[in-house]
Amino acid sequence: MKEAEAIVPSPVAEDIAPVVKKHAPSREYEMIAAQPSRTRKHPQDQLLILDLNGTLVSRTKRNQGMYVRPYADEFLDHIFRHYKVMVWSSAQPQSVDNMLQLFGRHERRLAKVWDRTKFNLSPQEYHRKTVTIKDLEEVWKAFGGKYDATNTIMLDDSPAKAVLQPYNSVHLTEFDHAKVDCHEGESELADVRTYLRHLRYQSNVANYIKEHPYRCGQAIHRGSFKVYYYAFGVRQKRLRVDIRDGW
Repeated sequence: MKEAEAIVPSPVAEDIAPVVKKHAPSREYEMIAAQPSRTRKHPQDQLLILDLNGTLVSRTKRNQGMYVRPYADEFLDHIFRHYKVMVWSSAQPQSVDNMLQLFGRHERRLAKVWDRTKFNLSPQEYHRKTVTIKDLEEVWKAFGGKYDATNTIMLDDSPAKAVLQPYNSVHLTEFDHAKVDCHEGESELADVRTYLRHLRYQSNVANYIKEHPYRCGQAIHRGSFKVYYYAFGVRQKRLRVDIRDGW
């Protein structure tokens, strides 16, 4: 498959070369994803890249605080025990810093924290709502080639962000505290943890996800009505709330 490209005009001076942005997987990536995965006897070292808003948390209007997705504590304990973990969010640096509270004692163990400055956006794109694409090639370079398509997993609620390496992305349903569905219970982080356990033993993550994609679970009533709320602006203790009581 030939790599598709689009030319985005530069917002600065006319004599500056336009930015070339890719919008489809490379031929090399497709070849790697086509190589059959084997189930290993022992788990392999893997990199887990986490999105924040919509995946792990839901920010309130005017960005005053956030609600953390149910089962986050168990999920975080699990991933930091078994993966190299980093954050990559399309939010601006200050917003990302606010959301990092959700990690608690695990925050210092994050291998990297990337924000909106890591998307190669023009000044105009940076300050407006625009589709952002996460190119995992940039991540792999940053880790010196230790990670690649065979051992990298990206957790995100937006498939559009993963168009360059679609088979390394596990897509969750969007977590939005304002949606009525949330009031019926939520267990996505518990469900995806089971899927991640299978991935740990795969020799080729991209191929396994391609052949066995994660299926978003339905809202399941497993005592999953309790969430944590954090106010932004000052780091403080989290508040435990019941989503059935309203927001």
